[in-house]
Amino acid sequence: MSITGFAHKGRGVGVRDHQLILPSVVCSTHVSRKIANEVGALTFAHQNGCGIIGIDVPGVDNFFIDLANHPNVQSVLVVSLGCETIQGNELADKLLAKNKSTNYLVTQESGGVQGTVDTGVAAAKALQAYYQPTPVVLPRLHLGIDLSNDDLKVDEIVAALTNVGVDITVAASHKNSGLNFSDLMESGVHVILSFPDGNQPASGFPLIPTINVASNSPLHLALSDDFDLSADATSAEIMEKIYSVINGELTKVEALGAGEIIAGREVRSV
Repeated sequence: MSITGFAHKGRGVGVRDHQLILPSVVCSTHVSRKIANEVGALTFAHQNGCGIIGIDVPGVDNFFIDLANHPNVQSVLVVSLGCETIQGNELADKLLAKNKSTNYLVTQESGGVQGTVDTGVAAAKALQAYYQPTPVVLPRLHLGIDLSNDDLKVDEIVAALTNVGVDITVAASHKNSGLNFSDLMESGVHVILSFPDGNQPASGFPLIPTINVASNSPLHLALSDDFDLSADATSAEIMEKIYSVINGELTKVEALGAGEIIAGREVRSV
């Protein structure tokens, strides 16, 4: 089956066309949210960028770089405060080395919150206008599988998808789907098929459409409307849903505007 994607220059071909408003520090998440709401972009809240030490500094920095270079991203606006460990201008310079569809703002140089929002909205709109997506055929689909529910066996669906030329990466290192999503993002997957633990609700990764498959746990049965597929979904039904989503159908989590982005940390904050 031919799949139409979006050519995003140095990022590759994606199945979504997202602009990312990237807060380089927890202190700029509020401003980033206001900018994103004005221009229809995506952003996220996090607790990183300041007060981090040791291996977490390059770790979080590289996570942000992978996030901004994901194939589902059209352009990036980095928003910083100006005094954080991970400096927004330095992060933007690293991104610009690969993708010119990047700009950055410093709140302390923009007159405060409202000045940064006004400048940010103008900058984001300029990026959107200049970096229009180019529809192209997706050369090969890369699917990520979140196997937080490690009681499940997914050999059948993996075999079926592999047989039709889909590349697959499985993340099963964590019982937390959010951490598995981050691992899959760093692998560059276009879409995620999530089998969350029975004690977790449906969730997603904002940049990557996430299809949630329920289990028969009491929690999942109680929240059945939040899942894309039930526990008894067949491999054929799962494959049909994957192709519908990569061709534009919103997942339940996408439609709700839900999901989270978690940068893994190794060292306790100071």
